[in-house]
Amino acid sequence: MKILFVNEKAGYFGGVEQNVADSARALQESGADCHLAYAELTNRDPDGYREIFRDTVRCREISPGGDGGQSFAAIMRQVQPDVVYLHKVASLNFFLPFVGAVRAVRMVHDHDLCCPRRHKYFLFSSRVCHHRAGWRCYLDAAFLERDHGSALRFRLTGIRPKLEEMKRNFHLDAVLVGSRFMQQELIQNGFSKNKVHILPPVVPAQNLHPTPVPDAATILYVGQLIRGKGVDLLLQSLKRVRCDFKAIIVGTGNAEQGLRALCSRLGLDAKVEFRGWVDHAALEAYYAGARVVAVPSRWPEPFGMIGLEAMRQGRPVVAFAVGGIPDWLQDGVTGCLVAEQDVAAFARALERLLSDPETAREMGRAALAAAHEKFAFDRYLQALSGYLRGSEITKL
Repeated sequence: MKILFVNEKAGYFGGVEQNVADSARALQESGADCHLAYAELTNRDPDGYREIFRDTVRCREISPGGDGGQSFAAIMRQVQPDVVYLHKVASLNFFLPFVGAVRAVRMVHDHDLCCPRRHKYFLFSSRVCHHRAGWRCYLDAAFLERDHGSALRFRLTGIRPKLEEMKRNFHLDAVLVGSRFMQQELIQNGFSKNKVHILPPVVPAQNLHPTPVPDAATILYVGQLIRGKGVDLLLQSLKRVRCDFKAIIVGTGNAEQGLRALCSRLGLDAKVEFRGWVDHAALEAYYAGARVVAVPSRWPEPFGMIGLEAMRQGRPVVAFAVGGIPDWLQDGVTGCLVAEQDVAAFARALERLLSDPETAREMGRAALAAAHEKFAFDRYLQALSGYLRGSEITKL
């Protein structure tokens, strides 16, 4: 099977690029012939990244305003793929001439297709939006887009073109999403339910050495420090925790300065440590020292890979029940699910595991077992191969 991956970036950057790399490497090892069309290189090992594929070609049409590389038509003539596997692209215009001429599968990694604001939660209330895209988007100021180069920091943008872009994807052969929430979101917005398939974008579990849940009452957060990740909600919860604890926050982002200030205002400086960015290989030590991992997301996680990573390390998770999180976190078994933005309940859930190490250990063991049973990479690869081929497969 000859597969043409299509993604805006070549090189490691975020979860999308990691998934592309892991999938292509494994498919190549299983006998597939993987190629990559991209718009730009990242500065994180672009050479090593491109070596994963049989060949890589820069395409000037994948990214708006692109002016380098070949046309997509030329790449199609060169590769002659059996299937085109689309990932993060701003517009599908470059692919429209090939719809119906070659099998086309897309992995939808975020809410950009169906949410003109992209975040899938309301601007003013910060609550998750459960509506289809349409007139409500105007009420939520989705016609404004951030523009750091302008004096007002915003610019006007059209909602209708974004809805038209979404509809271009209706004609693809299959669309893959990470969770039931994402599946429902696409179907609600007009996608055929027969074409939208759930395939959590799991990564290989390599060289992991899970350790028993420790006695230390330590809470760990790993992720970006941006509004959607809800670290402010975590800090508000920590203010309500009555037992002794230490919280470690790993990550960076544009909200870091404000979060540090909030931490001080809440009087948590002695209990909360901001560690900044940490190399992925060094995270294992942080998991080993944690009693519980917190996932306080405000936005509806399309899946929530950090939770699965915690479970693979044998750690229970406390998280808000938004987006794809309920697909992998079983309340009372592998951790605690808490109602959206209920910081008091989040505090009680943390306190329960901090005060009862045996319950934390029991949930940690269950989390590790669930990660192996439900989210094994070989099962993911088998399912992905089936969707790319268009063959009947057993769903995950």
